[in-house]
Amino acid sequence: MTPTLAVFLFSIATLVLLGAVAVALQALRNERQIRARLVVAERDLQAKDAAIAQMSLAHDDELRAREHEAALAERAAEDHTTAQVEAAREATRAQVAADARSATSNAVRAFGTTVVSLGADVGQVVSNALRENRNDEVYATLTRIDHTVQQMIRQAQAYVIVSGGLPGRRWPQQTVGDVVGGATGRVRDYLRVRTGNCELVVMSRAVEPLVHTVATLLDNALRYSPPSSFVDISYQQGHHGVTVIIDDAGVRMSREQMEEARQVLSGERVVDINALGPSPRVGFPGVAALARRYGFAAYVDGPNIYGGTRAMVFVPAALLVAATEVHRPKHAEAPEPVAPQPVSEITRQAPEPEVAEYDRTTGGLPKRTRRTVAPVDERAGTAETLARPELAAAWHSGSRHGRAAAARSTKGHDS
Repeated sequence: MTPTLAVFLFSIATLVLLGAVAVALQALRNERQIRARLVVAERDLQAKDAAIAQMSLAHDDELRAREHEAALAERAAEDHTTAQVEAAREATRAQVAADARSATSNAVRAFGTTVVSLGADVGQVVSNALRENRNDEVYATLTRIDHTVQQMIRQAQAYVIVSGGLPGRRWPQQTVGDVVGGATGRVRDYLRVRTGNCELVVMSRAVEPLVHTVATLLDNALRYSPPSSFVDISYQQGHHGVTVIIDDAGVRMSREQMEEARQVLSGERVVDINALGPSPRVGFPGVAALARRYGFAAYVDGPNIYGGTRAMVFVPAALLVAATEVHRPKHAEAPEPVAPQPVSEITRQAPEPEVAEYDRTTGGLPKRTRRTVAPVDERAGTAETLARPELAAAWHSGSRHGRAAAARSTKGHDS
């Protein structure tokens, strides 16, 4: 081989070797670039995976939040529906109860109004008969009938008033003394009432409410005091009106009864006919209803000077008028008294009880006055006269009712 050929071959080999080295270097460079791209791609992939994971977590949180909100909304809807159903039930119950109370009150008021109307008719008939038979022997019987009718009317009026009705009767203007006289004619033991006179004049619209109020308090005082005691009525005139004061010597109310009566009479505790139970006591609730409607006031207090209970009715000046405005009809003049029957010698029989005179006030209100009875013979001492059984029975009944009233600490002193 010639040197030239050897050199040529060596040159070719060198060129081939350099090309292989260049190819290897290029391949190595490409490999590094590919690895770098792979690393970047892996990082991008990891970042995307992390982002996807975060998005997934956020989506899960949002999904859970929406599920929670949906559960809360569903529960709120259920609670709202339940509340609406319960409210509808309560409204239905309240409406049914209100309808029942209204029906009861209307029925009691209608019945009481009918009784008052019929009683007034009977009273008018008896009044006419009393004027026609003033000097007859039936006068005392008619007086007792009229007195019983007046008590019946008062009791029926109490139910009408507590049921939301009006007293139902109207009188001309009367003096306070005539109002008290008319009230005395509506209680059973009116002979035990001692009263004075007051010339202040009550306006027409307030006469019947005041008569009913004083009669209720008088009946209460008489009912809870011994039959041998008296109930005194006095008056206290002041700058703002006049107060009718009723003092008895009977059973005092306990502290709880006094507080209950104060709340009822002052209007702090409004009582309707439905809250009075199977044996309603309508006296104080009726007085309180009249006081609220007509603007006067009633109170009870104790003990008084007799150790009993004091009831007061304050008539404000707004319900009083000038004395010159009193209407005095001619037909209202009081009838002449009937001469008392002479008392014969003492016998073994019980003496006749006192009979009251029938009389009316200047405005026509019925009232009762005492009839004097001839004095008993001095021989009516101790052993010769038998005890009066009706007096003993009355005392026993009064003391028994008094003890029962004192034992009831929650029902109050109201009649």
